[in-house]
Amino acid sequence: MIKKYCGYLVLIYLRFWAKLKLKRVNPLIVGVTGSVGKTSTRRAIATILQSLGRLKEAKHANSESGIPLNILNLELKDYSLLSWLKVLILAPFAYLFKHEVYDYYLVEMGIDSPYPPKNMGYLLTIVKPQVGVVLNARLVHTSQFDALVKDRHTRRRQQKLINLIAQEKGKLVTTMDQTGLAILNADQPEILALSQQTKARTLTFGYSNQADVKIVSVRKTRHSFQVKLAYLAQEAVLEFTNFPFENNYAYTFAAAVTVGIGLGVPFQQTIQLLQQKYDAPPGRWRLFKGIKQTTLIDSSYNASPTTMESALINFRQLARRAYKLGVLGDMRELGQEAKIAHQNLATWIMNNLDEVVLFGSLTKQYTLPILKQDNFPVHHFDRMSDLITYLKTHLKPKSWILFKGSQNTIFLERAIVPLLLNKSDSQFLCRRGSYWDRIRHSTP
Repeated sequence: MIKKYCGYLVLIYLRFWAKLKLKRVNPLIVGVTGSVGKTSTRRAIATILQSLGRLKEAKHANSESGIPLNILNLELKDYSLLSWLKVLILAPFAYLFKHEVYDYYLVEMGIDSPYPPKNMGYLLTIVKPQVGVVLNARLVHTSQFDALVKDRHTRRRQQKLINLIAQEKGKLVTTMDQTGLAILNADQPEILALSQQTKARTLTFGYSNQADVKIVSVRKTRHSFQVKLAYLAQEAVLEFTNFPFENNYAYTFAAAVTVGIGLGVPFQQTIQLLQQKYDAPPGRWRLFKGIKQTTLIDSSYNASPTTMESALINFRQLARRAYKLGVLGDMRELGQEAKIAHQNLATWIMNNLDEVVLFGSLTKQYTLPILKQDNFPVHHFDRMSDLITYLKTHLKPKSWILFKGSQNTIFLERAIVPLLLNKSDSQFLCRRGSYWDRIRHSTP
């Protein structure tokens, strides 16, 4: 209890200095929230905002501590007591002496709970965006919402959880006044409903014919992704090579274009900016050459039921007739939904892969038994070193390999490094730096 109270005091202290600094700079704030796709969308929006003026982008900072530290330009080297003491001492100096000028502040706003300080309500006490983007609400980080839903019926329970998550994330726009701009996913009813709960001007995106920015079509090859977007009477095509994105990236680009239009950037100009400057974040559908003429698809940054199923389907379509191996880790922080999600994972694996290597306690408990019962080629490892040894020994030449799993104690980027044909490509993997090196080294 004392530790929790002290932690809250630290957050309030950092928030105080961050708000003072943000008030002095007085930028237009663009906030992005959603269960999946926040980072990819933030980076897409950044390519457009950079054409409008000076931009500060909150990279690797979307939480109750990360956002104020980013505003103050402070960084934790690790999460030790010494590191915390250092940033606490430096916070007032960061406000008093580190003067900045920027026109736009672009920030992800991630929530893990309906309760402060990990909810949207608390984040809105740090930053109050004038532009809010709500991408989706999915069964991600549901563990803290579990107690609010008493219904035991699986489908009803899941729908009620999604409604709660949508309402919490939706506070980003429902708390806005008439001067705000709400950018909403027109294809998810729970998100579109927020347009009736906000006073802000609303623009929408999606496949729906009612969307302001409409996704017309998506086309993919093994090495490219193409999406056609429409706005009013105009159509334009975005194409990216060497990034075989999954279909959900259509929403990423549609949301970014909608933000641009809402801020006065012509439709065709938003397309040109994305075409010329967008670069996928590490750990999200990056393609690498592997040893033994293999092709590695790195989607190791994180995983949820929605993104895992989509990734497996997309991977099967890309790999075609090649041998398809999945290296898949647990999907964490699902609470009571973890069991059914990992049981469903077994079905997705059998429908899309030729072989799978599993890692983590949840896949061992819920996914592995189903695959073994169906005699599907499956291997599970409790230690990353054993998993890597298996891959290096049994890797089939010219096969395609998908890496996807959650962050906490999984870190599947560790399995990618030994398989890279060009070892220098490791710099393009996620979670780089000495802090993450220590975490990976201390994780079995």
